[in-house]
Formats: sequence, structure tokens, C-alpha cells
Amino acid sequence: MKYELKARAISRTAMLLFIVLTVAILAGYMYSSRISSIMVYTPPTIQPLLEVAIGEYERVNPNVRIQFIAGATGALLARVEMTGTGDILITADHEYMVKAMERGLVYNDTVRVLSYAIIALIVPKGNPAGVKSLDDLVVKNVRIGIADPKTAPFGRMAVELLVKNGIYDMVRERLVVYSDVGQVARQVSLGLVDVALLPHVIHYVYEKDTDIVWLNASQLPRVSCQMVAVLRTTKNYGEAVRFLDFLVEFTTSSEYAARRGYVG
Repeated sequence: MKYELKARAISRTAMLLFIVLTVAILAGYMYSSRISSIMVYTPPTIQPLLEVAIGEYERVNPNVRIQFIAGATGALLARVEMTGTGDILITADHEYMVKAMERGLVYNDTVRVLSYAIIALIVPKGNPAGVKSLDDLVVKNVRIGIADPKTAPFGRMAVELLVKNGIYDMVRERLVVYSDVGQVARQVSLGLVDVALLPHVIHYVYEKDTDIVWLNASQLPRVSCQMVAVLRTTKNYGEAVRFLDFLVEFTTSSEYAARRGYVG
């Protein structure tokens, strides 16, 4: 009798543990099923802004989790096509967004202008090489950092700038090419190149470590129009559109965006 009562007690305890575990698992599943996940592909020029915007959006939308992958826009397009995943695409210029539209990668009616960027000369803090103009790229023996023109819009624009002003052939041997704008920015902020051809917003990201040399409007090849759209690979179209709208508004109206040189 004693052993039978003990066995019943053990059985009841095991059953209770089973019920508790089942309820916990179901509760966890129900909670996770309410979480919306968004993946954003972004160029390095927008990454700092995006990180702050994500923090603000998740604060008021605790059931949403937003992740991002940063890289050269050409590489991001290739990744979308290869993996068939992602919810939002940000491009560093309008030409890559046009390519995304032509390839059927985005919903055309969601395409929006996010920000504008102007190419400038970014130099290490204090400008040790004394670079004050494009002419100095020729007369001074300086290392010039650019992003890869094959995949990075601002790398291509850097080459266009040098060609437009007739100095590409004079400086091409001193160009130091990195995979994307983010890598170039880190190199110049550390003083590992003397000058870099980068969008103006990079100076504000590395304000303590860099100075900026503005160019004359007549020297510029064009102004970059950074754009955003919802990808056709999204599995959460509604949330992707809501975050896209929030990001555009944040870029236009937030103090952070204005202080960091973003022009919506």
C-alpha cells in the first residue's frame, strides 16, 4: 500500500511537470508567433541613421524585431537575388534602385527617396597632408581611398569625379580601393589613407576623427539620391511598409538626421 501511494504521488508530480512544461512551451510559441521580423539591406552611408531609427521604432513597437545587413549596394542586390530573402532594400543611389525595379526585386509603388548625399574630400582630423582641393590630389603624393567602383555607387561616383575634372589618369596609381564606403571611412578615420572620396555624411559619422573639404558645385558629377523600397521577397508586407514610412519620416524630421547631415 505504501509503495502504491508513493507511485501515485510520483505519477501526479510527473503529470504536473508535464502540464507546466506544455503550458510554458505553448506560451513561448504564442509569444514568438506575435513577433514580426523585418530584414533591411542598407549601404554603409545609411547604416548609422538606420540603427537609431530601428531603436526608436522597436521602442514604440515592442512586437517588432528589425535586423539589417550592410554592404555595397551592388553586393546587396546580388545577395537578394541569390537568397530570395529580405524585406526592405536601401540603395546608395537611384541607379541601383532602377536596376532593382527592372529586375522585379521591389514593389515599384513603395519606392521612396530617403536622403541625398554629396561626394566630398574626407581627411583625417587635422588634415595632416594639407589637402584643400582636387588639385592637391595631383600635386601631393597622397594615398586616396575610394570604394570599389564595381559594386559601390560612391566608388563609381569617385571615379566619375576624377574623370570629370581631368585628373583620373594622374592619380589612379595612388588610389586605394576598399570593398565599400564603410571600410573606406574607417581607413581615413584611422589615418591609414591621406584623403578619401566619400559622401559628406561620413564626416558626421566620424566627426571626432575626420575633417571635410567641400568641393565646388561645378566639380561634382552629380548628387546621389539614396532610395528605399519594399522587396518582393518580403513575408511581412504590411510591417515592411510601416517601417519604410517611419524611416522616411525619421530622416526628414528627426534632430539626429539633421545633426548628422542627412537631407530628406
